[in-house]
Amino acid sequence: MNSYKFPTTLCVLFCLLACHLPRLQAQVHPADYNAALKLLKLKEFAIRGAKNDSIYFLATLPDKKKKTIIFCQGSGPVPLVINLKDGLCGVFPFRVDSATRSEFNIVIISKPGLKRYATDTDLSPELAKQGQYLQLDSTNRPPQKYTDNNKLYVLGDNSIKVIQFLKKQTWVDKDNIYIYGHSQGAIVAAYVAAKDPQDIKKVIYSQGNAYGVYAGYLSAMIYNQQAMPDVTKKMDSIYRIHTALINGTPDKEMADLYQWKEADLTDKKNNDFYDLCYGGWRSLEEPTAIEYLLKINCPILLVQGLNSPSDIDNKNIPLDFARHRKHNLTTLFYPGYDHNFFKAVTDEKGNQMAPEFHWDDVFGDVKRWLDK
Repeated sequence: MNSYKFPTTLCVLFCLLACHLPRLQAQVHPADYNAALKLLKLKEFAIRGAKNDSIYFLATLPDKKKKTIIFCQGSGPVPLVINLKDGLCGVFPFRVDSATRSEFNIVIISKPGLKRYATDTDLSPELAKQGQYLQLDSTNRPPQKYTDNNKLYVLGDNSIKVIQFLKKQTWVDKDNIYIYGHSQGAIVAAYVAAKDPQDIKKVIYSQGNAYGVYAGYLSAMIYNQQAMPDVTKKMDSIYRIHTALINGTPDKEMADLYQWKEADLTDKKNNDFYDLCYGGWRSLEEPTAIEYLLKINCPILLVQGLNSPSDIDNKNIPLDFARHRKHNLTTLFYPGYDHNFFKAVTDEKGNQMAPEFHWDDVFGDVKRWLDK
């Protein structure tokens, strides 16, 4: 059983940096954070980051020396541990079974400014109905500290500090540290592997548009053009704001432009701009992830659901690698899978059924690649 509801917005235009999707692990209600960690079989660590801020992260219970996967979350102000009235959510979108735990340490880093432990009252109730568990206030805004730090170089540098800590631990095989990023987290993973190549054995790049946020918007618009009136106007809007960004328009003016674009391009009910309109666009866009990917020399696995319109530009990543005479890229393309590895299902009469969720299948393929 999982906690996902299939929102009507899933195939709508702006799903480029979809949030991390927690899954219902058990219909149990731990009393507090420590009790939740015990049930999830996770341990919390805290280290010092920039400006003496703490960087918190969770790891599967460390014991013997093992290979280690650092999982970089997708976008959105999602707390690490979520204890709902329906039950306790798992921290990872994939199942971490005993066989996985025996082979790997799995690590996930909390985003700055967010709660590590949250209940229903800490989350946006409307979005929670759609299966999106986001820490937003009554005006649908995330905490200011999250907003200020939701930038590629902050998230990436925090990850590098965690890796440096892990390398000193007796339960970590420092020669086998892998970084696995999904959606926005994929861009973080590419940044980390390019900036800290000596510490990363392999990279998994999953569903992050390597050519930038705006390229993803344009691709999704073209893909959905029959359902979207006045496509030219909307595309011109994207060109305008992207040009402003490239020309170095100050953040305050960019924020004003983005609010204008948000009002122009989306209806409020299906708004998916909560993350990008709070300071993250510039660091995600310049340089784009393809520039980081091309600097990486260790093996890279490109994971791509082919029914993900805003990520479809990633089909060009292998071509760019060939142009640069690089041969360290492996691809896993999944027909019919969307951005979060849902696959549409119909019955024998052609009626739409609840979609199948394939994160566990994908993670199994990832582990097999890591073991090669």
